[in-house]
Amino acid sequence: MSMSKRHSIKIFFTLMLALGISLSMAACSSSFSKAKLKELYAHPEEFKGKTIKELKMQIVAVDKVHGEIHLQGYEDFAKQEHPTVVVVSDNKVKYEDGEYIKVKGKVIGKAQVVDAESTEMTAVKLEAKKIQKIKSTDAIPAEETLDIGYDVKVKGVSATVQKVDLTSDETRVYIKVKNGTKKNIEIYPNQSILSQDGNDYEADLENYLYDDVHMQKNIKAGASISGVIIFKRIDSNLPFKFTLEGADNEGNELELPFSFEMQ
Repeated sequence: MSMSKRHSIKIFFTLMLALGISLSMAACSSSFSKAKLKELYAHPEEFKGKTIKELKMQIVAVDKVHGEIHLQGYEDFAKQEHPTVVVVSDNKVKYEDGEYIKVKGKVIGKAQVVDAESTEMTAVKLEAKKIQKIKSTDAIPAEETLDIGYDVKVKGVSATVQKVDLTSDETRVYIKVKNGTKKNIEIYPNQSILSQDGNDYEADLENYLYDDVHMQKNIKAGASISGVIIFKRIDSNLPFKFTLEGADNEGNELELPFSFEMQ
């Protein structure tokens, strides 16, 4: 926490997660089973002509080859394993490094690619039949989700914790802040704290996997921002508290208490 002047916006909530949790199975990023995926990336030629109904990946390079767009990425983007090249014939859509896509495609063989460290790898090559851009929070599945949709408002500034979900490694807090005042305000996601069972967890803003959903800091007068703040995974069976801090451009203090409890 910063040793500077205490900031203005504080959001506190406590959740007893005994009820109201939606459970979902931890999904693989492909319609293939883990065992079949392992075989595919070990021997891509043996799967030539097969269709993968769904594969999610993060793009790490975009190349144009003979009028086609080649999207290079990893099926296991967290570990940067299972290199994949997706061939896209429609060049009307712009793709960028770091974006996530969901692909339905046909295996057309293998391709030799080079990673950022100039290491040569064999990648599975797919011909895209259908392709869709998605968010990191869709690409990385949640195991448990708590829908909240609860807000508080003080002095024209309101905050809504829309939901909280848990992946195998992380806690994701989805929040929206609306500045209904005539002054600009600034929030500090990097100073957010998730507290549980005597432990305080700081926000993980260095997690590049969630660059597309990280929360912005500045909110102009009358504007709203939404984003996701990432923390270490907590225990869904225990209550916890979330704290968000910020300040307006004149140093006026606001306090937005947020408490929520489920029995």
